[in-house]
Amino acid sequence: MDSRCLLIFENSCPSRRTYIDYKNFLDDFLQWSHKDYDSLLLLPTIELEDLLQNYCIFQRKRSDNDEISPNSIPCFFNGIFKFLKVNRKKIDRDLITQLYPSRKKLGGELAITTEQCKILIDSCGEKRDRALIHVYCATGARPEAICELQLKHIEQFRDDFLKLVLYADDKHEMVTFLHPEAAKVLTEYIEWRKTKGEKLTEESYVFRSNHYNTTYIPNNRMSSSVMQNIMFRIWNHSGIKRNKKGKRYDLASITGFRKRFDTILEFNPEVSMGATQYLMDHTGYMSGTHYRRPTVEQIFEAYKKVSFELMISDEWRLKEKLQKIKDEESSRDDKINFMETKLQHLEKILLELESREKH
Repeated sequence: MDSRCLLIFENSCPSRRTYIDYKNFLDDFLQWSHKDYDSLLLLPTIELEDLLQNYCIFQRKRSDNDEISPNSIPCFFNGIFKFLKVNRKKIDRDLITQLYPSRKKLGGELAITTEQCKILIDSCGEKRDRALIHVYCATGARPEAICELQLKHIEQFRDDFLKLVLYADDKHEMVTFLHPEAAKVLTEYIEWRKTKGEKLTEESYVFRSNHYNTTYIPNNRMSSSVMQNIMFRIWNHSGIKRNKKGKRYDLASITGFRKRFDTILEFNPEVSMGATQYLMDHTGYMSGTHYRRPTVEQIFEAYKKVSFELMISDEWRLKEKLQKIKDEESSRDDKINFMETKLQHLEKILLELESREKH
């Protein structure tokens, strides 16, 4: 049975995922120090601070030997500090944090290009993999958001766009969209699954953990680790050259899509910073106030302004460009018709006034 201190620790974490990560870091420290949860809290404060300092120095030596990244050391202590704080064990954290090594610039700084997106898609032999790449290109979403996506979170929107609800029923719930190109590929993948005999319901996950099992499994959610493995395989098969910096590539297998998405949003003068922050799932989109809540229509209008640049195929880009020209012409014709109608109305009033003056 879990001790009370661990139960308090678990309930203080904002999510199950956070708790698991924090507990793993805490358990690593306890194994290194030969302590357990309760005995750690019973240590005198000075002795505990010395122990934490020694652990930090131990991790620094590991980073010096390139066993770990120096940037990860603060993460190792987040769970430990959280455990101590919620269990009323006060320490001087500065004694430990001042021993942290300087952060290093890591890989993953590049954004994937549209041409590289084409290569990835062309190298995919499965409909699932193509749909996955298109969803990442069109949304820039985090892998955990895509893993949690169920069919009930997708609905048809106007102009052949699909509306997606990410992190449904969570405080981070947000709305985003798939432009017509990505929407078509995802819809084809889902329809293909039906033809294979899979019984899909609203609860079915968009991307399954077992791609080849068509039997309905209520909780067949793809984990983040499986998602990472799939993306790693796709990249290797594509033949796209990436340079390794330390333990990371300069072009990250998933973060590269987010960087492309963010770059397209940031450099479009018609898209506000608030809309960019929202679509990137950054808390900064509220701009310091808790009252700004964009409507679905406002989000859609911002997304639609960049949909042309988000598309991958030249064919779809041409279709979008032609549609935009048609819309502009239609809008121009509407304005001309409006002005002609207004002019006719004014002429009619003028004739009536002239007639009155004559009589």
